[in-house]
Amino acid sequence: MGWGLALVSAPSFYPVIVRLLGLVASILFAIVAVQTFVGVPVDAKSSPLPFFGYPVLVATMIGWIWSLLRAK
Repeated sequence: MGWGLALVSAPSFYPVIVRLLGLVASILFAIVAVQTFVGVPVDAKSSPLPFFGYPVLVATMIGWIWSLLRAK
């Protein structure tokens, strides 16, 4: 999920803040993925990474929607 989110957020079509939010969310979820592969028990409420990753992901998605609606 980390690489895909970073690649989708990268185009210069989006404002800088939306691209930064996408980058931060992708980094947070990449760290969670590494923790999962290592064997650390992680769920959606685990603090701090997934707990803070999901709100940043939602903010990124709101930024995408806002950018696309603004373009029309």
